[in-house]
Order: sequence, then C-alpha cells, then structure tokens
Amino acid sequence: MERDFWIERWQNNQINFHEGAPNSLLVSHFPSLDIAEGGRVFVPLCGKSHDLLWLRAQGHRVIGAELSRLAVDQFFAENNLVPTLTSAGPLDRFDSEGVTLFNGDIFDLF
Repeated sequence: MERDFWIERWQNNQINFHEGAPNSLLVSHFPSLDIAEGGRVFVPLCGKSHDLLWLRAQGHRVIGAELSRLAVDQFFAENNLVPTLTSAGPLDRFDSEGVTLFNGDIFDLF
C-alpha cells in the first residue's frame, strides 16, 4: 500500500478498520505480556484507536505512530485531550496525559 492510499482513506472516512472499542483480543491477551505498570507500549499504525486509552488505563505510557494527521487530530478531539505539539525531526509529536503520538511516516526516523 502507498502512503496516499491511507491518507485518502482517512480523508474519505473509509475507516471500516477502526473499531468502536478496545480490541477484544488485546484486552484478553495483554495481561499475559506481564508488562510492568508504567512501562511503555508502542502502537504502530494506531489511527485513533480506543486501544490507546485502554492501554493508558492499564497504567502504561502509550506511544503511537500514525501517518494520517487527520486521525491524530480526531483522536485528541474525540477524547477531549489537548496535546502539546513539538517537532521530532521529520515527524510531529503530540503529547497529552500519558499518550504520545508521532504523526508522519515512522520510517522517516531511520
């Protein structure tokens, strides 16, 4: 898939992959990972997933990466979070209340 494909999907609201609740398999199996409270969890291709806040509620620091700026903006708006925006090289970094989202092509960091 090309970058523009995903950008267009978000722009056209063709996000049938977005679930309206935390992923049931994540919820069922995450405890078996035995990640210490306060540990960091990385969520690539995070979109505006409800998994992010569920992971935060489990006591973890959540780091996500998302190509679509629209998805990032929607995540913060829909969850009534006001992020601080900083630059992280070629990506934008959004921080708010235990969640950090990097917007851009994550491979640009390497």
